[in-house]
Amino acid sequence: MSLVRSLVAFAFAFFVAVSPLEAKKRKSSPPHILFMLADDLGWIDVGFHGSKINTPTIDSLAKEGVILDNYYVQPVCTPARGALMTGRYPIHTGLQHEVVHPTNPFGLPLDFQTLPEQLKKVGYATHLVGKWHLGFYKWPYVPTNRGFDSAYGFWDGAEDHYDHTRDKVVDFRNGTEPVLDLNGKYATFEYVKRIEEILDQHDPKQPLFLYMAFQNVHNPIQAPDQYVDKFSFIHQKMRRVHAGMVAVLDEAVGNITKMFKKKGLWENTLTVFSTDNGGEPTFGGYNWPLRGTKHTLWEGGVRGAAFVHGKMLEKTGVKCEGLLHISDFFPTLINLAGGSYDAKHPIPIDGFDVWSTLSRGEASPRTEILLNIDNPPSGTISLSIQEWIMKKVTTSLH
Repeated sequence: MSLVRSLVAFAFAFFVAVSPLEAKKRKSSPPHILFMLADDLGWIDVGFHGSKINTPTIDSLAKEGVILDNYYVQPVCTPARGALMTGRYPIHTGLQHEVVHPTNPFGLPLDFQTLPEQLKKVGYATHLVGKWHLGFYKWPYVPTNRGFDSAYGFWDGAEDHYDHTRDKVVDFRNGTEPVLDLNGKYATFEYVKRIEEILDQHDPKQPLFLYMAFQNVHNPIQAPDQYVDKFSFIHQKMRRVHAGMVAVLDEAVGNITKMFKKKGLWENTLTVFSTDNGGEPTFGGYNWPLRGTKHTLWEGGVRGAAFVHGKMLEKTGVKCEGLLHISDFFPTLINLAGGSYDAKHPIPIDGFDVWSTLSRGEASPRTEILLNIDNPPSGTISLSIQEWIMKKVTTSLH
């Protein structure tokens, strides 16, 4: 028995001695963060929700990680992206009304420090590839002035996938410089090439935040024929081309993850995959069995297809039923990276640190989500509470 006691005592002493070192090691080795945001991807547009559209890479990552089954976004692009970048509800950033249009003289308010700005404070390299859509009417609003070391893609909300124009004007930039030699090249393929360049130039010892804001599957509905032809069994043409765009998206996700593995980054990478809002049936996106679409505050507009993946997750291969919102990633990722955010800002953080929910399956600290309050003419209120939804839609709030 004395031998057993000695072994137990040794094991305990070893644990006590090693645990602080291990904690310190984790703290000094923050994870790389790959955040992939799909555009207008519907609830039933991915295989892990039962879609007939084959998404093998996305499905595999989702099933290896944690599928977010009770996760909410916003009904359109700009509000969702603003919530991600600031941790605040759109009503607290002034972005609750709709999206930022090309001629709008506003954007994400400059007094809010963004997610990449906070991550840079703790040593992260920060890169945006794809869509910005948080304002660009003055230089301080463009992504390279909002915390990104580089930004490759477009500033507005939509553009042609091949000629990269919006209203006959090319909207494709490397930093602040227009890129004019991509006419005829499908945008998603160019984004993947850019990520390869970023990873080739990146020092693996430095933590990386890569925000891949996909253009797919936002309209205009365009995809190369070889991807569309895979879905000849879909008779409705718009849905068939949409499916081709989803296939391009899935392939891109696969190519990006392969690059991370090739560069030796994957083992220490936390991957987040999310849509920004629900699908839009007008352009082939579906949200069955959820009611509603993009632009609406019904479940089909705001319940998002999403998962997290990474070796640092303690419980994987599961579904997370905890109530989550896209704003939660702001404090969660900053805290995971060992950073902090301005608690003295007059508008407090709406997001919650949900790492214990994502990683260990613990109860979510969130019990409600205020999806939106808007003034006339839209005049909408939407509140999600725990496992049931309360929505009020009215023509006036007087």
